[in-house]
Amino acid sequence: MADPHIKCELDILDKLTVILYRSAFTLAAIIMAVIGSETNAATPFLVMVALLASTTVHIYDKRFRWLIQGAGLFAAIWFMAGLWQPLALGAALFVFSALSIKEYFCFKVKALLLTPIVLAGFWFCLIFNVFNIAIGFAVAGAALLAFAAFSKWRMPLHFDIGDKSRYQV
Repeated sequence: MADPHIKCELDILDKLTVILYRSAFTLAAIIMAVIGSETNAATPFLVMVALLASTTVHIYDKRFRWLIQGAGLFAAIWFMAGLWQPLALGAALFVFSALSIKEYFCFKVKALLLTPIVLAGFWFCLIFNVFNIAIGFAVAGAALLAFAAFSKWRMPLHFDIGDKSRYQV
């Protein structure tokens, strides 16, 4: 995970991936605000944004990075294969849950610890056809992701990268 105390030189690819990563949080917040009422229309966009976020995340430990990237890739493949769409949505929500936990550990933004609970609550309500409660969870998820995006955009870009020498390949 990135270390805000270390300021390394960022090349153009570093800057691009940080901007794409932060944009993914922003887009996810917008999509979650819509998804409560238009699940079928918004699912492909959330899957696409999860894939974007998972491929641009900066985490030192390759096991966690590969887990998050694998979930994003699974969501995209599962969705494109036309298989059970709620599972693709669940994988996309897992990506944002994992990234929210990552952001908590990096930057101690405590509200982000609620994100996995809220997104899981949304997914379970959706699966069990409790749509009124699912909408509430979707709105709460949108607010948490928007808070994460807002927090990320306020930080300098180098906060996301940290010490380049510590990344495992």
